[in-house]
Amino acid sequence: MNHKPFHVSSLAMVLFGLSSMLDSGDCDDITLEDVKSRARNGTLLDYLKERGGDTMTTGLLERNEEFAAWYAAQILENIETMDGEERRKYGIQNRDLCLLISYTAEIIQHGKGFSLS
Repeated sequence: MNHKPFHVSSLAMVLFGLSSMLDSGDCDDITLEDVKSRARNGTLLDYLKERGGDTMTTGLLERNEEFAAWYAAQILENIETMDGEERRKYGIQNRDLCLLISYTAEIIQHGKGFSLS
């Protein structure tokens, strides 16, 4: 997938939304399987917006299909790389939404596909 690098603020916006969803407690039933399924078909951000409503405000990202596809692909890659070891690595046992936050942080840690300036 060739694209101009996305700005890191795009990932920060996603993290802000995910944090808000976690804080509300209304999305505690989101499962890793939900995330995998939506990431595979490229609708992960749409699903999160649907579930989180106003708490998952991603602004311009909502209309950026290229970013949405890239983000879903990065999350899926991280899930597949972890291959069931995510709970041990991240120390997350109770809320799969927390895993999604960690997977998003992992994108930043790897530093590919986005820029800082």
